[in-house]
This record gives sequence, C-alpha cells and structure tokens, in this order.
Amino acid sequence: MKKETLHTLAADKLYLLSSIDAWNGAPGRKAFYDAVLNEGRMNYFFLCQYMSELLDADLIKRVDDAFFLTDEGKNVLAMFGDEAEPMAGREKTPEVHYAVYDEGHFRVYQKRVDDALVFSLALSKDAFDLNLSGSDEAQVEELMQRIEEDKNR
Repeated sequence: MKKETLHTLAADKLYLLSSIDAWNGAPGRKAFYDAVLNEGRMNYFFLCQYMSELLDADLIKRVDDAFFLTDEGKNVLAMFGDEAEPMAGREKTPEVHYAVYDEGHFRVYQKRVDDALVFSLALSKDAFDLNLSGSDEAQVEELMQRIEEDKNR
C-alpha cells in the first residue's frame, strides 16, 4: 500500500472520530452517514468499512442507533486531534432523495444527498427476490443495512 493511501486512511478515520466528537450529542447512524456522505470525502462503502474498523478497534461504540467515542477513541483523538477536521456544516440538514424503479430486467435502488449520488445498486429481478416493501427510503435503507450486516459477517 502506498504511503499516501495509508495517510489518507488514517486521516479519514481521524476525521470520523473528530466528527463524532464534534456532534451535538450522540449521532444516529443514518444522520451521521448522511452528513459524512454529504461532505463528499468518502463513498458509502469506505464509510462502512472505516466505521466497522473503528468499532472493531474499540475506538467507538454503537448503543442502539447512536455512536459514541470510547475512552480509547478519545485518547487517540487527543493525540492526533490537530490532524483531524470534523465535518463542516453539520447544522445544515442534507437534502436526501431516494428512488426505487425498474429498468428493463433490473430493479434500481438509489440514494442521493444534495443531488450527489451516494448509493446506486441495480439487481436482476430474476436473480434477486428481496421482498422489500414500504417507501423508497425504507427499501433503500433496508438494502444498505443488509449490505453492511453481510459485510461484517
């Protein structure tokens, strides 16, 4: 792995730690992910990977649907905090749009935050019978959650 890549990896994780720390109260998963993705610093899959690694390293913990820094996470942030920049504009609520539609033999699931595409997945209707129901938002969020859970297995 190149040096820049390792530096970016560490910087992105510090960014996540500092953003959790700077949040007014404990951020919920959906609101936090939306805010981070809105920044455009990383894509959804890297965000899931980094959050999973921070959880595994016991730098953050998840209680119900909220993230908290552990004591170890606070220590790491204190050591390297000047290297991290928390997300800007957290107070602005991102505009999130969901779409689920059929395109030929595929069902497409999309999520956009402030008009930026952050998640798009097209699945063959013949190969995948997901039995998702509810609003477009509920279907996309459930699919994203399933992907995250399968990744952590």
